[in-house]
Formats: sequence, C-alpha cells, structure tokens
Amino acid sequence: MKKALGMKSTGFKLWTIAVVAGAWMAVAAIGGTVAAHAQSLQASEACQGPEMPRFESCQRLEGSWLYTVTIPNPSGAPTVFQGVETYAAGGGYSEADQLSFTPGYLATAGHGAWRLIEDRTFLLTYLNLTYDPSGNATGTSKVRQIAKMDNQGKTYSGSGDFSYSDLNGNVVATGTFTITAQRILVQAPQ
Repeated sequence: MKKALGMKSTGFKLWTIAVVAGAWMAVAAIGGTVAAHAQSLQASEACQGPEMPRFESCQRLEGSWLYTVTIPNPSGAPTVFQGVETYAAGGGYSEADQLSFTPGYLATAGHGAWRLIEDRTFLLTYLNLTYDPSGNATGTSKVRQIAKMDNQGKTYSGSGDFSYSDLNGNVVATGTFTITAQRILVQAPQ
C-alpha cells in the first residue's frame, strides 16, 4: 500500500510540475507577444514622422503606397496611370487603380500576395476580375512584378508583366510595365 501511495504521489508531483511549467510558458509567450507588438508599434510610429529615421523596421514593405505605372506603347505615347495599394503583414495585398475605370480595362480592385526575396527586393502577384460596360464578366487580369525599395523605405521602383484572360482562361492580351511608388505617411490636419 505504501508503495502504491508513493507512485501516486510521484505521479501527482509530475502532473503538478507539468501544469506549473505550462502556465509559465504561456505567460512568457503572451508577454513576449505583447512586448514584440509594443516594439513594432513604437517602430511604426517612428517611421511615420516627416523625417523618417533609418530604422530597419522603416524598410518594411507593409503599409500603403501611391504608385505610378507606365505601359510602353511602340506606336505612340505610353499609358500612364496611378493607383493605391496596401501590403499586409504575412503577404496579403490589395490595390485599386485609375486604369480599372477605363472602358476596355474595367476591373475590380486587385487582390494578391507578395514575398520578400532579398534585402528590400520583393515579388508581387495579384489578380483582378474584369467585366464589360454592362457589368458582364469577361475574365481576369494577372499582374506580376519585381521591385526594390530605397534604403529609407520611402519609395520603390520596379517592372513587371500583365496578362488578360477570357472566361475560359485563354490569354487575350499581354504587356509589360515599369512602376514607381511612394509610401503614404500619416499626416496631421492643418
């Protein structure tokens, strides 16, 4: 009987140690997450000022940008338009541009994914749903881009290609473009 109680007591001790250790690990994980989030917020606030310091965190792509695209036209003036975009933490992406409101190029806002491939250089792929002036679906467009941010994380430039596909997935038009963008910063009202 004494032996059975000793085993039960040892099992209870091990169980108690496991529970306490698990609780400490949970507290440490929550504390680390809170501290990391607070540090990220402080760095983000420091990157928003009129004179953005050269913190590594300021070189992050996440945030919103105003971009200008130039599509070359061998037979005339290039097509130039602007858009706004947001790069989300974790690789999410959304955009809207002026070209999408032009007859022949009508499209929804774009949604896609981005990935950092080396220091300040990233890839982006996104899709738009296309439609005609009556609102009938016509297919999709796909944009693929490679770009690099400047050292301060305030601008980027790059190039890429695009394609339009019909409802059956057949590519009906393609092209290339160059892009420049500047980060949208928080500003106080005047």
